[in-house]
Amino acid sequence: MSMCFNHLLSSNQPADDSEIPDIQLALLDARKRLLSLEEKLVELELAEIEDELQQNDPEAQLLSLRGKQRTYITKLQSTLSPLRRFPTEILSLIFTFALPSWVRKGVSIDPSSDIWRISQVCRLWRAILCEGMQHLWSSIELDCMGVNGNGRSLITTLLELALQRSGTRPLFIKFYFSHKNKLGVLPESEKRCLAVLANESFRWKEVELRSIPISALDSLSATVKSHMPLLSRLVIENIPVSLAADTPSTAEAFQVAPKLQHFSLSGYFRPARFYLPWSQLDSYAGSFRDFWDFLFILECAGNLKSCDVFLRKYHPGLTVDHLNLRTLRIRGEVVGLSRLRLPSLRTLVLDELLIQDLGNVSTFLRRTPSVTSVEVYIPYDTGDENSIALLSEFMIACTHITSLVLRGELDIRSVCSLLNTSESLSQGQVLMPHLQHLSLSVLSTTNAELANVLGLMLESRRRTSLYGLDNQFHPLSSLTLHALREPRAVLERIKPLEETLGLNVIVQTDSISPR
Repeated sequence: MSMCFNHLLSSNQPADDSEIPDIQLALLDARKRLLSLEEKLVELELAEIEDELQQNDPEAQLLSLRGKQRTYITKLQSTLSPLRRFPTEILSLIFTFALPSWVRKGVSIDPSSDIWRISQVCRLWRAILCEGMQHLWSSIELDCMGVNGNGRSLITTLLELALQRSGTRPLFIKFYFSHKNKLGVLPESEKRCLAVLANESFRWKEVELRSIPISALDSLSATVKSHMPLLSRLVIENIPVSLAADTPSTAEAFQVAPKLQHFSLSGYFRPARFYLPWSQLDSYAGSFRDFWDFLFILECAGNLKSCDVFLRKYHPGLTVDHLNLRTLRIRGEVVGLSRLRLPSLRTLVLDELLIQDLGNVSTFLRRTPSVTSVEVYIPYDTGDENSIALLSEFMIACTHITSLVLRGELDIRSVCSLLNTSESLSQGQVLMPHLQHLSLSVLSTTNAELANVLGLMLESRRRTSLYGLDNQFHPLSSLTLHALREPRAVLERIKPLEETLGLNVIVQTDSISPR
């Protein structure tokens, strides 16, 4: 019988409908031959011909033939495998779900990573990965921190392969430099990779460079300057200090980027040294060694809508106005809020706050009535004797707030007491009358007594219980509880209130820290 299907035995190509009957017949014949070989082996075991076996060893020959026959049967069976007949679209989905890290981090330039191993299984899988899934290869992560001597010789080749397989799609690049030289001199392998990527700058969409020396940033100017028409997001983190005498004082490579909207910066290089199209930026994130750097950003980036900063070394002085900023996230010093005038600000997020800092926040909120959403994370209770007074002052300042997130170590009893309208009405006012969305951190071991305090607060903020405030009061519509584990006592108390109060209760079982 002509073996017209032999090409299938050395590939993963699916069998044609016309080939399937021949494969089934060959499989039947192979099984018969295997059965015959096994019967002969049984006969040899029963026969008393030890001398002849020692001379000619027919049993070893039969065992070898049986092994080959079994291998042949396995190959024949594999040609009829349903997996071979999967449409390429289904295989593409399987690859995508099997490697979810691609979505988060990009293709790792590491020969031991799954994407490279899958692409070497067979021609069909390689064709699907390399030709039909270019979007996977356009997101690239190059981490040189843990690359050993053998790996360095391969990363440039793998990078070039990934770029080739990405076709003409926009590139999303993460390049983590090894930071091994205090003079800012890159290893040769990293130089080559940076040069390869620079030649593709016309396809850069998002670029993240971590621990890149200042001299390497400066070297990019010759290749990429004015050649980044697609770049929309640029992240440069942890720029190391350079001990070289000829360290460049400015970075001009990204001066012309017509679509750049987001910039992030941290490390030993001040933002004023970056030549960027500051006026077109929509968002900024960074760590400042000096408050002046933050003021520089606000002055230069007049169209900024969102800012996420870590502030240190506050300096008193004149106030700074920014007309367009809508979201501000601050870690570190918040005393600088007194110098900011942000009439369009809608969302204020404050991380790692001390409860003593609530006074500065309250002053800022009273001066900025446009703010409607506030998120505060207080990692630990300092035991300040004025904490309740500071918290009360903060809530009084939150007159216009519709969404409040309080995370960390806060006394829930005090928070609920201040928000309980039954208690506050007796004092002639209702705190936070526009509050509709509340988020709190609670302990998983919260007892029934404290859960009841929370429930009474929720019940008190019904519109029907506040007859004279209907025009200026909004009841709570959602409550989010953050806990390490499900707080059973709290849920037993407040879950029955969902229907009666029209309240949506959400429990997030995660770390208390928002990070």
